[in-house]
Amino acid sequence: MNHASVATHVSARTARVGADHSNDPHLSAYNAAFSDLGLRFRWDHATLDILSEFNSEAARITAYIERFHAHLHRAYDPDFLAQLILQKKAQYFSEFAALGD
Repeated sequence: MNHASVATHVSARTARVGADHSNDPHLSAYNAAFSDLGLRFRWDHATLDILSEFNSEAARITAYIERFHAHLHRAYDPDFLAQLILQKKAQYFSEFAALGD
């Protein structure tokens, strides 16, 4: 579970995330969404493997935050935070998937 600094420019963030995981638009989209929302964590393939025990993306996000960033659930409703991340992730996934075509 790596922690990454928050990029301040969209192009810098997109380039960094895309370069790290150009073959996995879902993983790139998660990391871009985290960065865009100012969340200082980053997922890799090992993280996704650990979270694969959960059936939905929202459940994976909620479980990850509960395990490693529980303070966020004291500030934000878990469902709200998971949905916010998923909305951003969906935007970035569309972007990254289009670039891969």
